[in-house]
Amino acid sequence: KGGWRSLLPDKGEPSAEQKAAIAKTGGVDWDKLKEAWDYNTEADGATGLLVIRHGQIVGEWYKDGDRVKAFNIYSSSKAYTSLAYGLLLADVAADKSLGDKKLTLDTKVCNEEWLPESLPLPDPRMADITVRNLLNMASGLGEEPLPEKQEPFEYSLGHVEGSPFAKLKSDPGKAFHYSNAGVAHLVLVFHHATGVDLYPFLKERIFDPIGIENLKWTQIGGDGHIGPFSQGYSGVLTTPREHARFLWLAMLKGEWAGKRLAPAEHYDFAWKGQEIKPEYGAQWWVYPRHKGAPKDLVQTAGAYNNHGYVVPSKDLIFVRLGDGKKFPKGDFEDELVMKVLAAVNP
Repeated sequence: KGGWRSLLPDKGEPSAEQKAAIAKTGGVDWDKLKEAWDYNTEADGATGLLVIRHGQIVGEWYKDGDRVKAFNIYSSSKAYTSLAYGLLLADVAADKSLGDKKLTLDTKVCNEEWLPESLPLPDPRMADITVRNLLNMASGLGEEPLPEKQEPFEYSLGHVEGSPFAKLKSDPGKAFHYSNAGVAHLVLVFHHATGVDLYPFLKERIFDPIGIENLKWTQIGGDGHIGPFSQGYSGVLTTPREHARFLWLAMLKGEWAGKRLAPAEHYDFAWKGQEIKPEYGAQWWVYPRHKGAPKDLVQTAGAYNNHGYVVPSKDLIFVRLGDGKKFPKGDFEDELVMKVLAAVNP
């Protein structure tokens, strides 16, 4: 729980002998890896960088905090929502839940059965929105921000005066629009399908079994309005080490300590780019987001560079979290990714 095997000393920089062990066992040049950390510190605010190769920590640094300091990982939270759906859809396919009701990727959800709050539909095209559309950001719902404190779910459904979501930007399935409102729809559908919220569901099925303890999920809505429910598109508060556990489960395609916790097929779907947006799968970003990286690099991506990366071909995961909002000029994320990868031996 919370622990990782580590090739690093308890304190301070590794000695020459320890660096040699990191190079031999971890396949990483620690000095080069530190260049990535030094670059990361040019951003403002508290931050942490964690690099794990072959299942062992080969690099771990913190500024203005420590390994138990939690950060809002913002839209990296979407990958958690995606996994909840991977579990739910697998359960339904195996006839483990919902009785006679069936929910698949191609189920239309803006109706009395799955999302009664969506009625009456402010745009008749919404009747064709499927689970797949919502997960792929292809629902037609726009990219405008959601209010977190005043009727966020009603706003996402287009039922608040002035909501930009009352009319779709495109027909469902025809165009990519990165949409938090679409994920808010997924939060509500999930609750109708299971009777529980995302957080308790994932805590029982994933977080507890893989030893994640330092994780909370911000609640939105309620107070006389729809909710409160987990902020499915953002709001996971956790640490680099805990997010790394989520990523490690992903790299193992849902298997943990010899036990199948999530279907491998979920990751195959979540990591497959679309014709309308090749670098986006189902709440995960994929190649070619970083064109110089291995083509199997996939990532969770959150605002202010709160990211997690999985590179199966390199047996590598790394996490960069922080609460700062100012970064060096240029493409900070791409530069950081390339510096980490440059330290990894073939």
